[in-house]
Amino acid sequence: MRSKIFLSLIVIFTASFFSSCTFMGPSIKGNGNVVEETRDVGSFDEIKARRGMNVYITQGSTEKVVVKADDNLLDAIETKIEANTLVVSINKNIRSSTSLKVFVTVSEINAITSTAGSNVYSENTIKAKSLELSTSAGSNMKLDVDTRKLKVSASAGSNIKLEGRSELFAGKASAGSNIKAGDLTVDDCEARAGSGANIWIDVREKLDGRASSGGNVFYSGNPKSINTDSSSGGNVRKN
Repeated sequence: MRSKIFLSLIVIFTASFFSSCTFMGPSIKGNGNVVEETRDVGSFDEIKARRGMNVYITQGSTEKVVVKADDNLLDAIETKIEANTLVVSINKNIRSSTSLKVFVTVSEINAITSTAGSNVYSENTIKAKSLELSTSAGSNMKLDVDTRKLKVSASAGSNIKLEGRSELFAGKASAGSNIKAGDLTVDDCEARAGSGANIWIDVREKLDGRASSGGNVFYSGNPKSINTDSSSGGNVRKN
């Protein structure tokens, strides 16, 4: 019991700390004059959101990045390419803002990451043969997907909400995080939940579910093949 309480406190502290997005030094307050700025960043097939940024993804015919924020905050918002990855972040302590959004259009996408209190949303259905999603440190992600292979990881009090379709799904949730994929229908599912984390998933054909240390895997549907393992207060059960 003490270990679970301690873990919960760590998760709450981590989420709160990163969601505040503070830096050492003086802070900046948005002036309320919201503008849009289109940025030329080059090509990319992965997206990473950091430090409290809000990123909205649209799959389209080309790559495009538009920043919508208070005009005195534009210089604090970074949009740069690192090894085919578009990294969206801030480089200053922003105390408050009217808008702190980045709208990203991408033609092909292989991976999306959110960390440190950031938020990522899809504006339309993200289609890909293989897609890897990762959240950590109190961040959030909400996507509509259509994939053949989907790999999902959530940790440290983060949350992923998914809907759509995937043939193959491999999900791992830990440290008080949640993968809310009850509206995602998959054929073949491998789900791992531990340390107070939860996974919800809709399965048609095959389920391999494992839960430990207070973790839970909740599944819907009627999979033809079910293999489960639970330990240390973990649960795998039909929702």
